[in-house]
Amino acid sequence: MDCRRAQEWIEAYIMGDLAPELADELEAHLRECDACQRHYEEQKRLIALLKRAFRVKQRFA
Repeated sequence: MDCRRAQEWIEAYIMGDLAPELADELEAHLRECDACQRHYEEQKRLIALLKRAFRVKQRFA
């Protein structure tokens, strides 16, 4: 797998929307590629922050 494809799949992986066989492929790539692993960690933090912000906004709506 190349880095471009891995980075395209990361958001779907984090959201649980990536097919299991593709998730396995991505996980293998992330174990071998430090750059994509960093991108994955950044995206995971960003998505967590957005989810938290959306929950807070809904509480005050």
